[in-house]
Amino acid sequence: MTEELLKAESCFVLRAEDRADMFAQVYKKLLEQGLVAAGFLDQVVDREEDFPTGLASCNLAPDLPNLAFPHTEGCFVKEQRVVPIKLLAPVSFKSMVDPSRELPVGFCFMLLDQKADGQAELLARTMTFLSQAEPAALSRIFAQTDPAGLYSALREEGF
Repeated sequence: MTEELLKAESCFVLRAEDRADMFAQVYKKLLEQGLVAAGFLDQVVDREEDFPTGLASCNLAPDLPNLAFPHTEGCFVKEQRVVPIKLLAPVSFKSMVDPSRELPVGFCFMLLDQKADGQAELLARTMTFLSQAEPAALSRIFAQTDPAGLYSALREEGF
């Protein structure tokens, strides 16, 4: 990944009551940073309902948290960014593979891109990183409990 896609101020560690609460907390921070437009929150919530992004991590390595890759239309995004979000307690996301299945998700990579097809490229790049990283490196990344540590661990692994 390039330096521009990952920035320390956009790495979050938080506790949320549910997916909507997580989206609201992250939206507030992204709006303050000038990365998203006012309609972003409603759009990301709606898109996640219609096109779930939860993914079981069992194919990456055992004992890793399930993941989600929320995103929305580019017109609600002001700057391209991958936003890592460590959840201190899992929240429920629907599976992208089987939307009738709920997954307890412990880590999100929110994908921000202004281009119409930009999220697909960011998702592919993020999935490539995850599939090529050593399981021990992923465990170290997902175990971080503060934003600075999360940013450092991702950078050290080449994200």
